[in-house]
Amino acid sequence: MNDSFLQRLSAAVDNEANRDERARRAAEMIREARGYRWVGIYDVGDEEISVVGYTGGKLPKHPRSSVSAGLSGDAVRRRATVITGSEAVVPILGAESGVVIGTLDVESDSVDAFTPADANFLEECAGTLRPLYD
Repeated sequence: MNDSFLQRLSAAVDNEANRDERARRAAEMIREARGYRWVGIYDVGDEEISVVGYTGGKLPKHPRSSVSAGLSGDAVRRRATVITGSEAVVPILGAESGVVIGTLDVESDSVDAFTPADANFLEECAGTLRPLYD
């Protein structure tokens, strides 16, 4: 993993700018780093998952969904990265609690696009996104 990228990502999310703008900028940086088609960052509440920031196209089809629905629900339930075909969802865990506080959702134009290196990259990015939830 490129430490300078993580440092730049950290600086983009841990500052005084508006939270939505910080999340959008972080999504854009992650998308550009690996050429992904779409990247979204979500809040996870007790009953709902909702988009905070995204890049790569239009607002997601479902900007809010049940915390138990789809791939995001699987990532929340399992507290682990879920990859299927051209989409990956990585849980963002609270530093002290280990509770899922958000998700990083990434889509690619390629089928079976996500390698173990991609999963590792996205998991490191997810950990760096924690200041968005402070």
